[in-house]
Amino acid sequence: MPSSALPPQVTTALEAAIDATGTFDGRRAISAGVTPSTADDFATGWAAAGKPTRNATIDQVAIAEVRDALPSLRACSGKNRWDYTGIQLNVYLDSCNTTRVAGILGTAGGVTAAAAAITAVTGIGLAVAGTFAGLLAIAGGIVTICSARGKGVVIHNIPPGPAVWCNGQ
Repeated sequence: MPSSALPPQVTTALEAAIDATGTFDGRRAISAGVTPSTADDFATGWAAAGKPTRNATIDQVAIAEVRDALPSLRACSGKNRWDYTGIQLNVYLDSCNTTRVAGILGTAGGVTAAAAAITAVTGIGLAVAGTFAGLLAIAGGIVTICSARGKGVVIHNIPPGPAVWCNGQ
């Protein structure tokens, strides 16, 4: 797997700031060593995925832009999960979460916020989500192209290589 876009100490601190109920606590992340801006970026991505946050400043403009781009929740198509086949790592995002991740990548929170959203909706670890978010940020519009059918995307990687590609679900 290519290295995560998030340093290991940041990944550990952010994961430690998510409690058993799935709530992200920005103050706890800062106490564990992340910068306030990183905690806020993560909280924005976490909130954009519909997860609760506290003690962090959420970028409400980014949240509103992502929310406005989403169809109604009843219109979401596809699945949210991840799997590893032994050769290939796959992350599945439904149509709504594909829109969220694509929208979040364009915000100030960028990779950190997108990694938070990917972790929140799939349950995959933050280090892996950070890798995918970083690769997607480099690849630019790949998520939009792969989601053209409106059914969400499957994002693939063969570890430990840097190549990432996607298909529609």
